[in-house]
Amino acid sequence: MAVPAPRILALALAIAAPIAFAQQPAEVVVYGPAVKPVPVPGAKPIAMPSFEALKGDGIYHFHGARMANIRVAATPSDGNRYAVTETLVDETPALNGGIDVAHAVLNGERRALGHPNFAIPAPDGTFYIVYAGQAPLRMAINLQAFDVSEMPISLFLRTQDNYPKQEATRAGNARFPKGAVAYLATARFFDDVLMLPRRESFTGATNTAQFVGNFSKQIPYCLAYEDRQGAKPYAMLFRTTGNAKKGEVALYPAKTGTLFCDRTAEQVLARGEWEERTVGGTKAVVLSFPAQVDPLDTGVSNVERESARIAFIEPTKGLPGVRPGKLYQAGASVYDYQYRFNKVAADAVREAIGGH
Repeated sequence: MAVPAPRILALALAIAAPIAFAQQPAEVVVYGPAVKPVPVPGAKPIAMPSFEALKGDGIYHFHGARMANIRVAATPSDGNRYAVTETLVDETPALNGGIDVAHAVLNGERRALGHPNFAIPAPDGTFYIVYAGQAPLRMAINLQAFDVSEMPISLFLRTQDNYPKQEATRAGNARFPKGAVAYLATARFFDDVLMLPRRESFTGATNTAQFVGNFSKQIPYCLAYEDRQGAKPYAMLFRTTGNAKKGEVALYPAKTGTLFCDRTAEQVLARGEWEERTVGGTKAVVLSFPAQVDPLDTGVSNVERESARIAFIEPTKGLPGVRPGKLYQAGASVYDYQYRFNKVAADAVREAIGGH
């Protein structure tokens, strides 16, 4: 069963005027931080440094019936840096596949994440994954290891949002053999970093100032959202004063099913803030919203709600123009409810679902 987004209910008491009769309390939903993944009941925690999982055959991750793998060299090549070998499926990384990113934007230039260059064991039991270059991109990874021997394979085939994968049904009653280990991964970025998704879209603006100006009058900008029951699509307008680098955003109900963004009403449903920032040498307009706004209705997924903020990024090299992406904040966690496996477990999964 999926882990629902956490909700804290607050009651706002409305007083009718001029007669002081209390109306029914109105429910205000507040969306808190992401729920940490809860292991499958019966999985036995294994005390081990996360880096140990990368040694030998490394760890495996399934995309449908296909496997991705990441492992490190047997010995370090430079101090405590271990070269990384990674095989991908559909360009989805084996470790941080829960976030939709293709490029970091550093000094105005897209930088494809591709394969990490090396891994470094950390004193606290985690390890660092490093994408080398003039401005290295670093992530800290924590792997919780569990002995899943004799447990049903289907229970561990989960999506990043904690729903059963289609392959779980195909696994049937198959169980893991002895020696099977499953892992839950949590990632943290070392530095604030701007990221663009795998499929970019263009806002029609060449720079951040033009972007704010374009959507501060009559024409709103429609935010991405997860199409689901209870979704609240938003149309957004910026509020500006002169050449200010920050201000308010107003969220309206968005009209769906249309080619161009529009509002269904003049009623402001919520208000947030925008700020023009320079992160890693790149300009971006970064948004923040109150806790009453569901991140799923702004383009932020459950697993990244602690770390990601919507950002409109201005690359200055390569394809120009402001494009929607995200700012991942240093030190904040990106959770993933999907399991990774050691080779014993991965071979069992592959046999159970007919993978390759």
